[in-house]
Amino acid sequence: MKSYRNRDIELCSFLIVLTFLLVVDQSSILAQGISDLGSQSRGINRTAMKITTEAKVSDDDYSNDQIPKQALKQIDPDKDRIPFDDLPLSAEDLKILEEATTELIPDYQAATVNIQVGGGQGSGVVISPEGHILTAAHVVGKVGNSVVIVFTDGRRHRATVVGVDVRADAAIVRLDGKGPYKFIPMATNEFAKPGRWVVAIGHPNGYETSRLPVVRLGRTLSITPRTIQTDCSLVGGDSGGPLFDLNGRVVGIHSRIGVSNSINYHVPVQVYLNDWEELNEGDTRDEDSDNNSKPAPPRKAYLGIRGRDATGTGCIITEVSPNGPAEDAGIKPGDIITKCDGKNVKNFGELVAALKANQPDDEIKITVRRNNTLKEFTVKLGATEL
Repeated sequence: MKSYRNRDIELCSFLIVLTFLLVVDQSSILAQGISDLGSQSRGINRTAMKITTEAKVSDDDYSNDQIPKQALKQIDPDKDRIPFDDLPLSAEDLKILEEATTELIPDYQAATVNIQVGGGQGSGVVISPEGHILTAAHVVGKVGNSVVIVFTDGRRHRATVVGVDVRADAAIVRLDGKGPYKFIPMATNEFAKPGRWVVAIGHPNGYETSRLPVVRLGRTLSITPRTIQTDCSLVGGDSGGPLFDLNGRVVGIHSRIGVSNSINYHVPVQVYLNDWEELNEGDTRDEDSDNNSKPAPPRKAYLGIRGRDATGTGCIITEVSPNGPAEDAGIKPGDIITKCDGKNVKNFGELVAALKANQPDDEIKITVRRNNTLKEFTVKLGATEL
């Protein structure tokens, strides 16, 4: 058990960081502060906010034999919700938010895993004691792929990709062992809503033995049937990791990182719930093949990289999505993009702007600097939707 002095220091740090956050920016400042608190919170005595993995399953459409009952968790909005969805207005509000978050973090981190596929890395979350893992499709590639799952304590297990929905960027991986595994259940009601507090966890830039999965606290900005937008700060390696609410549940999976690290997109957990049977039997069907389905949403060009501004000029690639357009063309992490279709690229923002001028299936020329040598690649752009 930590001393009162350490607890006071932690609370003071939290109050200072969050107060500054409310004045300046709602994502990156608090992200590091909460990460530090989460890494130190193992000694807290958990009471009311302790996670109950024996989920109370409702009689709605999700409580069927296809989804393990323990992988589902319903809440009573009148009893279980944190008492505010708005910004904290007092020191007492801040204290409640701090306690609620730090009490949940150890269990959240234990269920968050690193996923290694070939030379690439991403994140995921275990949502059942049997070893079902939710992640992003672009992290794991094709159905049947064998991947390595790395737990927080360094244990490594083999797992198999059992289902992929490329259009939604959703995938389910199944651990090859018998379990039981530490897990966090999926939300079945009271999903993410604009303004609601959420916790994003993942392995930025890949698994590191010197740290726990990194924690970022933020808020939901907007919702569509296929995406959640938040201000939780994410970088390469977080892809596929979980978005949690403050009631001990998974509400989304990290999908696409925006131009700013603090504007990011996640796959809503409803996608996994609705497509559970298909995702556990292989690729989901193409919705366009159903004459009764709704028209497909607009698609945007997809290169399949994560990056940041390079020192000097250009865009340095920090992550290349497995089986994505960039990887297929031969582009690698560490390459510095200097031109896109013959136009100079000074920073990551200019690269994004250049890509927006193209359509899915367009072929473009990407010039990179690799080991002080310029190389040009022809890339056939993929497609994604926002």
